[in-house]
Amino acid sequence: MSRLDLRARHLINIWAVLLLLLLPILSGCARAMPSDEPVTIKFAYFGPAEYYEPIIQKFNENYPHITVELDTSDEDNADVSIISPFDLSELVEEDAILSLDPFVEQDASFGPADFYPGTLELYTRDGRLWAVPGMVNMLVMYYNRDLFDAYGVPYPKPEWTWDDFLNSALAIRDPEADVFGYAAIEEFLDPLPFIYQHGGRILDDMLNPTRTTYDDPLTIEAVQWYVDLIRTHNVAPTRSQILDQGFGLSVPSGVYQGKVGMWTSWLSERGGGGGVEATWPAEWKMDWGMVPLPRDAQSATVTYLLGYAISTQAASPAACWQWIAFLSQQVQTPYGLTPARKSVAESAAYRQLVGSDAASVAQASMENAMLLSPALFEFMNPGILGQAFDEILSGRSTAEEALTHAQQEAEE
Repeated sequence: MSRLDLRARHLINIWAVLLLLLLPILSGCARAMPSDEPVTIKFAYFGPAEYYEPIIQKFNENYPHITVELDTSDEDNADVSIISPFDLSELVEEDAILSLDPFVEQDASFGPADFYPGTLELYTRDGRLWAVPGMVNMLVMYYNRDLFDAYGVPYPKPEWTWDDFLNSALAIRDPEADVFGYAAIEEFLDPLPFIYQHGGRILDDMLNPTRTTYDDPLTIEAVQWYVDLIRTHNVAPTRSQILDQGFGLSVPSGVYQGKVGMWTSWLSERGGGGGVEATWPAEWKMDWGMVPLPRDAQSATVTYLLGYAISTQAASPAACWQWIAFLSQQVQTPYGLTPARKSVAESAAYRQLVGSDAASVAQASMENAMLLSPALFEFMNPGILGQAFDEILSGRSTAEEALTHAQQEAEE
């Protein structure tokens, strides 16, 4: 064998070794690189199917080789699914979804900075992104314009304060007519934004908590202020008043009957009868308005997030990426949720779609959002905190006594 043949064989061996070393990297890149080969992907969707039909049609104008099939029969076998942050840890541990980092790195149009703060972080584990934030919902304040007019009370304004809120609730409260100034739909979640508006906190860090902070002085002050709405000012009903004073069996029933001036509920449920039918089985008949929650030391509201993930079993992950990246740029979302992309939620098209009030409230709320995360409920221990609220609301304990005891229990 000649020296040239030996050198050639040596080079071939070197390249073979390099190829083996690079194969996992190259195969990962190949999965992320787009292709024009005809493919079909199954999408486990959320909301009515007819909502997605025009979106799929528009998607096919850009990607005619990709067929998107709406699938509700078996979510586990879908190529793309909608997940909440509460699903993420289990899906990652089970190796059920793909890391999206290779796609983000190769897609210059994706723009991570365009997503509202904290939304990408909720879908990040071990330093990797596992889902694209798609849509957000948040607690907002609704009000009955008919009652405000009847009692001669000015409508709430976007930058209103706790004092404004309390004064409005007091002005509308009419014991003889069983009319309350305020009532909470989400009883357990309702005090949380007020705690953070006052500068309090229940965890040392919302996204990466290490301990509860129930006995924080500002938390105690905020909870006491909230309880005083019910026990001292009597502008919000107690549980017994909800049952006894013409409300039927629930706060929504009182809202329908025109006995509640203001109430917190999710942005998606505006107008009733569409967002979550178990809560609002019929449309609101009164003239109603909406504003962000009132502020104290700062603004804050509770929000939850839904995002798009790609299955590890997907045969065409690159096509799946093109679909979820496209979905994240759509103005319309199922059930009236807010797009997670700032450029979309703050666009003229979104304002035209949902109306000026809803768009303004959504944008203002997202600027100071408290994103519900698995860590929140893992560290918060709802049982301990719920018991503390019960003790306070019943008058058996002060806010300081109950929350100090709750913190002691949490530390045991």
